[in-house]
Amino acid sequence: MNTRPLLALMLLAAALPVAAQSAYRWVDKDGRVQYSDQPPPQEIKQFEERKIQPNKGNAQLPFATRKAAETFPVTLYTGRECGKPCDDGRALLTQRGVPFSETRLESAEDLAAFKARFRKDAFVPTLSVGRETEMGFAGPAWNSLLDNAGYPTGKR
Repeated sequence: MNTRPLLALMLLAAALPVAAQSAYRWVDKDGRVQYSDQPPPQEIKQFEERKIQPNKGNAQLPFATRKAAETFPVTLYTGRECGKPCDDGRALLTQRGVPFSETRLESAEDLAAFKARFRKDAFVPTLSVGRETEMGFAGPAWNSLLDNAGYPTGKR
């Protein structure tokens, strides 16, 4: 039996890019913003679908950074008019080489969901490292959160 076609097919399958996943956002009947990787229930007529690409750069990160990112994922919450504090926070994370996702609070619904998750007086920028959060940009406090989670210090 000739195994060349089978080998070629296996190599081709391995070389295919990972398909984008979908994330869905909608408001339920109680007025709460819902997020899911599954489509909303059929009774929900208005929803937002976003294609999410996997982070391909993660494999190039040092082991300690990958391990910290798996255990304590980092999310930066920003807003439209955040300006310099959000830019400074983004720069700190980038300088340290911390992989992070950024959630921009674009609408009143986004802001309401954010405040419901954290506190009613929450504001941006907010850094979430695993289950810990720090509101407002404060370099030493953010670095402390990242240090405690095991992220390498990078160049400070």
